[in-house]
Amino acid sequence: MKRIISAALIAALLLSLCSCTATTNTEITMGVSDFVTSLDPVSASSDSEKIVAANCFEGLLHFDSEGCIDLGGATAYTVDNEALTYTFKLNPDAKWYISDSNKALIETLGLEDLKTEITAQDYIYGIERFAESGNTQLDSIRDKTNSTELNLSAPDDYTLVITLAEKDTDFLYKLASLPVFPCNREFFEALGSLYGTTPATVLCNGPYYIKETSQSETIIERNPDYMGKLQIQNKSVLLYTTGTREALISRFEEESYNIIFADSVLAASATPSSYAISSIWGFAFNAQSEAVSSAKLRNILLGSVAFDEIELPSFALEKAESLIPGSFICGNGQYKEFSPQNLTPEADEEAAEAFEAILEKLDTETVTLKLSAPKEMEKSVKEIVSAWQALFGEGILVELNLFELTDAAEIAEDGSYDLAILPLTPEARTPNGVFEALSVTPCSYTDKKLTALISSPSADSAENAKSYKNAEERIASVGIFVPLFYSGKRLYANAGLEGVYSADGGNLLYFHSGVVA
Repeated sequence: MKRIISAALIAALLLSLCSCTATTNTEITMGVSDFVTSLDPVSASSDSEKIVAANCFEGLLHFDSEGCIDLGGATAYTVDNEALTYTFKLNPDAKWYISDSNKALIETLGLEDLKTEITAQDYIYGIERFAESGNTQLDSIRDKTNSTELNLSAPDDYTLVITLAEKDTDFLYKLASLPVFPCNREFFEALGSLYGTTPATVLCNGPYYIKETSQSETIIERNPDYMGKLQIQNKSVLLYTTGTREALISRFEEESYNIIFADSVLAASATPSSYAISSIWGFAFNAQSEAVSSAKLRNILLGSVAFDEIELPSFALEKAESLIPGSFICGNGQYKEFSPQNLTPEADEEAAEAFEAILEKLDTETVTLKLSAPKEMEKSVKEIVSAWQALFGEGILVELNLFELTDAAEIAEDGSYDLAILPLTPEARTPNGVFEALSVTPCSYTDKKLTALISSPSADSAENAKSYKNAEERIASVGIFVPLFYSGKRLYANAGLEGVYSADGGNLLYFHSGVVA
């Protein structure tokens, strides 16, 4: 079973393996812990709601099984030399699926002449709705002279032009990961506040449509009018809201569910098909701290840590191989070359001598280090401290602060530490999103070389992987942040479910389901 480590779970797209051509009448069951309240993809907030949205609506782009950008509602796109104007060619065969319940409502509303073709105007209105929702991640398309205007145009029904006010190297990633789905203005405005309240009050264009929904169960079924690139195997997907984590796990182990999301490791017999990452945890130095102002000192401390011996806490999903989310590996492993192990410890004697030189330069006999870490890592952290004290003797004094996980954000914001094990939780889990998260935390450093490295990549070029890899190595070389592990929810697939893989684009986790044995 293929595994791709993902960045953050907040949605899943239940699609077939693209290599398969035949359709089946397979029914997939998924256990979820929260309820489906809204069917409007723009207002979807829970995991369950975003699972439904990601399955039943399709944007211009999405991510393939390797985590790379692929075409969705767009059949092609071009970018100008300045990377400011994006021109998308749309699928002329794409239509809104009109279910029986849709038909009855459309007749009631007097919209018998409603156009079922999906055009550029539908995408424009969908993007406008997303922008009006208060989300700022697509602010680069706002007009510089009038921020209420969006730079969107449609030369014809099947051409969409988006012009950025400023270069956004993550723009294509955002189009693929954010809920910027098309929306039929006439249908939406006729319903007003009722839009998205029942299956009849939404028009779907994705590989599935919403057939039924209740507090405890939602059924999405294969869209017979879907004319997109993805080929669907499963006839339907049933989402059951279990309510509690314990019941979720129990029913999965009883094989009542094919798939579940859980926030901790299950029994050894369970097979995780992929991971969904919400945070990247790692060693973070406080840039404002005089005690660790020396990059040499920071690297001596990190280089003296036996990373392979650190015992991961129970809430960790996977050891971090990279600062960049794993979904941006794009199949050829560029980012995997960077890991904490690159910080090879110096020989003990050399490290001790270098530490003494730093103490002399700082005109002090002792460095007092305030170290904050989650309580669940107490054993490993104390072993690290013991190793430092054995190596540096009385030259280092560590004040250890163990905190509850719920206090991690407060610890990071307060910045009352010299070194801490803290999470980065970027709003948009794109490569630049991670670096932006670093830039607003106490562990950030003003570094012109690093700034140049992370501003140079284009959003979809093969060269950007090398640039991001260089940026990661620069982060390590100046001792800013060294990743340790990922945390979040874990996606589990029943052993009978074959051909399962996932690719996370950031705010959406695309889950492709294949043949069920």
